[in-house]
Amino acid sequence: MIYSSRHLMEMRGQFLSITAEQWVLLLLGLVAGGFLWILFNRRVVYRLHCHLNSRSYTINVVAAVESMIGGIVFLLNAGLVYLSTIVASFFLFAFAVAGLLVGAWITLPASFE
Repeated sequence: MIYSSRHLMEMRGQFLSITAEQWVLLLLGLVAGGFLWILFNRRVVYRLHCHLNSRSYTINVVAAVESMIGGIVFLLNAGLVYLSTIVASFFLFAFAVAGLLVGAWITLPASFE
């Protein structure tokens, strides 16, 4: 989308109107969300991946299961983004954005062999 200079100045004004406390909440939300969802990826997805590989399922089945888990994480965090706009919570918004990124990361296959 092409923005005019008026739109750019409005966005600049919105960024400048964010207080220091709100920036801290955004940063804490990103750190907490990234930590939690990466921990989820390591604990749940990686263990499931190893379990499916030990049962000698095909690579396509393992990738499909990982993609479904990633899609669920992505949709859950999309709902959290919507909730954070209703509640107007900077922490929840940043937490959900980190979760969206990790959900997209899980959804993508590990290799294209």
